[in-house]
Amino acid sequence: MIERKTNGRFLSPLASPLFYLLFTVLLALFGCTEETRVLPVHEFRFTQEPVRKAALSEDARLAAFIFDDSSVSVWDVDEKRERYKWHSDVLDEESLHLITFSKDKAWLALTGYWSTTLINLHSGDVVGSWHFSGKDPGATASSTSLSHHGDSALVGMTDGTVLLLNFDNGTALQYQHNTMKVLHVGYFSDDYAFSGGIDKRWFLWDLDKNDVLLERQYRSRVTASVLDNRAQRAFISDALNSHEIIDLATHEVMSGLQFMERFRFFRKGLFLENGDYLMTTSPKSVVTLWHANSGEEIASWEIKRYSSEATTHAMKLNEDGDVVTLSSDGVLQSWDYRALITSL
Repeated sequence: MIERKTNGRFLSPLASPLFYLLFTVLLALFGCTEETRVLPVHEFRFTQEPVRKAALSEDARLAAFIFDDSSVSVWDVDEKRERYKWHSDVLDEESLHLITFSKDKAWLALTGYWSTTLINLHSGDVVGSWHFSGKDPGATASSTSLSHHGDSALVGMTDGTVLLLNFDNGTALQYQHNTMKVLHVGYFSDDYAFSGGIDKRWFLWDLDKNDVLLERQYRSRVTASVLDNRAQRAFISDALNSHEIIDLATHEVMSGLQFMERFRFFRKGLFLENGDYLMTTSPKSVVTLWHANSGEEIASWEIKRYSSEATTHAMKLNEDGDVVTLSSDGVLQSWDYRALITSL
């Protein structure tokens, strides 16, 4: 850097009035618009106990928690009351770390290292536990998804195996598309499943024939995997700079999320308005609304935090059309995203 001497002092070009004028112009041109203030429509804290994992039903009317003492509770969101509570002595194991509802809200699945426990939400009865193992005897469950009616579950394992557990006949089918820990697994429909792993690979495949319909390779581990059957869209993100929105009808990349920072990480996501918009969560407390067709950011805000480690564990759309988030602090908040869209 060249400096000029004036009155016995060295002045950097950064101190010149011209620099500040240029800097102000650049800020105006490149997105330094007024920050959007987003407030929740509704907010409620269910518990102050340490939460290991939390989940929402498909319509966001039930909330479920695994606590650090391995107890589990289910709450009625509308009535703000605890519907069921199970202590660790009636559950199969103390390593429970995954929890998911069936889409019809009839069943709750609790998964530990080597078993899944199924609970009937009409009666509150613990129906039973199904034990499993991966290809590697030491592999443990790392992700899970329960089918629409709760008659089967997909379990991703740390060795890359995906298991299809059939609760009716007690069988377990193995699929081996990923080669390392499966971070995301789910049903795209009754006949198709998807998985993404630490091996930087993502797959969509036929559960009956095991044929791969779509495969994606990334530069880093897959951190987010969100599919919408109705909109035929997928959002897949890795830990570096690939944040793709894919048309599942054509398998073409429609757009990528655009932002000023060098890196952003995403964990959860939800398509809105038949896939025209996408809402995402960060590994911490940030929620962001995007234009799905262009990848442009509409607004970002933070969830309510009671601890520095607070993060969003679940995100669903309720019957009022608001997006509902549930955090590791036990806080449920609903957001009127439509106000952000109509204000554009």
